[in-house]
Amino acid sequence: MKIRINEIHACKALFFHFFFVGLWTVRIPDIKDQIGTDYQGMSYLFVIFSLGSIFTMIIAPKIIQNFSSKFIGLLTGFVISFLWVFIPFVSSFYQMAVLSFIFGSSYGIIEIVLNLQATSLEKKYEKPIMSGIHAFWSIGLLGGSFATSLFLEYEISFLINSLVFIVLIFPLFFFGSLTLKDTNSTPQKLSAIFFKWPKIVLILVIFSTTCVFLEGGTDSWGALYMRDYLLAEGFSIGIAAIAFNGSMVFGRLTGDRLKSIFGIYNFLFISIILSLLGSLIIFISKFAFISILGFVIAGFGVASIVPICYTLISRIKDLDQTVGVTIITLAVYGNFTIAPPILGYTANLLGIQYVYLPISILFIVCSGLAFTNKKILKLNSF
Repeated sequence: MKIRINEIHACKALFFHFFFVGLWTVRIPDIKDQIGTDYQGMSYLFVIFSLGSIFTMIIAPKIIQNFSSKFIGLLTGFVISFLWVFIPFVSSFYQMAVLSFIFGSSYGIIEIVLNLQATSLEKKYEKPIMSGIHAFWSIGLLGGSFATSLFLEYEISFLINSLVFIVLIFPLFFFGSLTLKDTNSTPQKLSAIFFKWPKIVLILVIFSTTCVFLEGGTDSWGALYMRDYLLAEGFSIGIAAIAFNGSMVFGRLTGDRLKSIFGIYNFLFISIILSLLGSLIIFISKFAFISILGFVIAGFGVASIVPICYTLISRIKDLDQTVGVTIITLAVYGNFTIAPPILGYTANLLGIQYVYLPISILFIVCSGLAFTNKKILKLNSF
């Protein structure tokens, strides 16, 4: 059975709103210079963004119970889009901190709404589609990164860059949000996610947070890695994000097919190993073309891990789907309360390339967990 066109608008919404993340990713060096901070200061901004996300994620089951998905999508789309009018004028760390918290709060709730839509479709049709849906997330990030790199290359101002993105993307995000459907869910308390998690939930949380160390590490530090370590200029500053996210797009577009060929567990294990390999290459490389190869391998490897985590947690017996999706999404964004200080401190102490050392160590841990817990991971596959 083919999925009707009106049922893939959640994918489109993912694509449209993450276009703005591409703008953020490549403009991070400009923002850093604009507010006069160092790597550690930028890491604190990522933490503040994360705290905003955690705030809305903790109460997400209750929010979703009381407000329609359309309303949530429209409100967050407006906030995510039009806050970019103010970013080019921010001149202090504290101003940027306030905006980061608002951004984080908006991204936190819309991420849960969109992934809840996606897992509902996957359960409905009993076929792997999460990687394909998350491909639109990567396409948005890739498109935003590429377009912003062109703005940098031709020295077009940050403000014009932001306004062009708003004019192009907000109308599409607006109409995409109107198609979102509400998902039936058991009434939840504000404390719904706080219970004794079974072992598989803990494992999936570790996998998800590790992936975001790599994804967030590249999106947050990749441009600085290229500029400050490999001495890239202009368009080349954004090439790490473009290579990484371009590879993620390919990985997610082909991921559902590869899951069917290899099986979900086998493909999960392969993906973890490739993510580890790519991270190690980036860490040890001293040449741009080798680093780019590492970003490509890492991007393909990490592409389907979080989508698989969403699939597996949504199929756990006796766990409400909204609660399961909230846990993974909270793990993904909540990880930024830990990752930025660690990576920022590492960059300040040892050098920007060393942000990939803790990432590599985490993927070694994930490899061991995946290998030793094959049975319970296979139990929730289809």
